[in-house]
Amino acid sequence: MFSQSSVRERAEYNAADEDNTVNAGRREERRRLRRREILAAYYQVLLDEGLEGASIAKIAKKVSVQPSLIIHYFGSKEQLTIELVDYLLEVYREEYGTKLAAIEDPLERLLAILDTLFSVEYQQLLDDRVFYACFYISLRHPTVRQAFATLARAELELLEGAVDACMAQGAIPRDDPHELATVVKALEAGYAFLIGGGADEDLAAAVGDIVKRRALKLLGLVPANATESSRLDR
Repeated sequence: MFSQSSVRERAEYNAADEDNTVNAGRREERRRLRRREILAAYYQVLLDEGLEGASIAKIAKKVSVQPSLIIHYFGSKEQLTIELVDYLLEVYREEYGTKLAAIEDPLERLLAILDTLFSVEYQQLLDDRVFYACFYISLRHPTVRQAFATLARAELELLEGAVDACMAQGAIPRDDPHELATVVKALEAGYAFLIGGGADEDLAAAVGDIVKRRALKLLGLVPANATESSRLDR
């Protein structure tokens, strides 16, 4: 049997241990939010100053911290860039990926994905100045390049999963889902390049409609002799 004092001591120990766990969780959350704040500031400094002008000191000034704190969190500008791409992947998942993946009907999900990929709004999720600044760094740093690849792979996997599910349901003709998804992703990448550099929004939207229509035909969702499909009027 435990004595009354040992039970009390154990209860106090457990309560203290629980407090420590809660406090540790709060510290970790604060740390996560601070890192996101710094990454968002880095994004803004890249917009304002360009890659060469985006110094650690300017990023620190943007969030009113000492440069040493940014070095403490990230170690180097290269690591900051890697985590910026990871942060953008997280933003993509929060804004688009998770919501699209949650659509239960495969055809509805596929059409929603295509609407998203070929929309001006989606293409403006990442400013061209930031994209090409990070892309330039990726040419010299394999780890940054891998972070870019992870972002592209997330889009491709979402698209391929929807294509595969539509084939299984008989909503689109049978084919190689990976190859089809890859071609559609290539169309989207080409569209992003065409409208880059601040293209007129109306023109960008019109080009998006053209490329999306071709993607739909490729997937067998629009008859070859028609510009619209009754299947899309649902």
